[in-house]
Amino acid sequence: MVDIFISHCVVDKKLAEKFVSFLKEAVGVPAKAIFCSSVGGHDIPLTVDFNQYMKDKIKKPKLVITLMTPRYMESWFCLMELGAAWSLSHKTLPIVVPPIKFNVVSSTLGLTQAWSLDNHDKLIHLRQTIRELDIQLENRTEQDWEKKRTAWKADLKRLLKDLAPASNVPASEHATLTEQLKIVEQERDSFEELYTESQVAIEELALLKNKDEAKAVLKKHGGKDAEEGLGDLISDVASFQQKWMTKSFFIDMIMDHRGKPSSINWYDADVKSMAETAIQKNYLDENPPHNVLWGGKLKKLSKALEAVDMFLSGESLEQLDEDTPTDSTDREFWEYHLG
Repeated sequence: MVDIFISHCVVDKKLAEKFVSFLKEAVGVPAKAIFCSSVGGHDIPLTVDFNQYMKDKIKKPKLVITLMTPRYMESWFCLMELGAAWSLSHKTLPIVVPPIKFNVVSSTLGLTQAWSLDNHDKLIHLRQTIRELDIQLENRTEQDWEKKRTAWKADLKRLLKDLAPASNVPASEHATLTEQLKIVEQERDSFEELYTESQVAIEELALLKNKDEAKAVLKKHGGKDAEEGLGDLISDVASFQQKWMTKSFFIDMIMDHRGKPSSINWYDADVKSMAETAIQKNYLDENPPHNVLWGGKLKKLSKALEAVDMFLSGESLEQLDEDTPTDSTDREFWEYHLG
């Protein structure tokens, strides 16, 4: 007979190996006291009948440990082992392995107290449970225990990440995914229609040389002309102006992004108040000369400014009216467009 029978799914072999190793090296369980069919030295000998051998081993163990992973819950053979432990009234330690939830225990083993494998505080309870089995344990010092427990915590995160996922999904989840697929397919069809329309527009534009005619074609196909496109990009930039900022203070920040920073007039009460607020809200560095912190919450504003630059560097620039400022490094550009 065997003292500890570890019920597990064969695809979870790496997790089973690590668990068996922990029992031996940290708790001191002798190798001969553990049966785990997937782990060398604790498995099934050659030439024996597999089913009969499994029946013999699960007859009278002092403890049955179940590694209840997603694949375990799908395996008929694993559930047979679980049922055998229940029917024979064996002392059983259900170990719930995320993402499996605790409710699977009450659905299979009733009110048996279980352990979630990622709850490291319960390792001490595992050791105590095994010590109460009347197994002749090998000596392990507290230093051995702490060292192996620390290693277990470090290794478990990787093991759970690599754990084989369930091959089946619940009916409710399948229905949700099917509905999501329909939505994606509808979006795909819409994009295909949009692409076809765009291709037609491009072909028509390629035949035109007059700017007004080009604008008319863009309107016809539901597109935006250059003025509208630039206006949208400017609106994106303007959305980052906070209520406590004046337009001038906001443009000062934009010009800093253009490599033309302004000094803060600390003698102007309004400017001083805004600058202090900007420092408190991490828009400006707290240390002189109080540079704008573009790497923090202003990262999105930085991208919006870069989008304006990219637009102005493209062919769309030729479609803008002659009186429209187009140099985003010039303060007058922002005073004009931000109004």
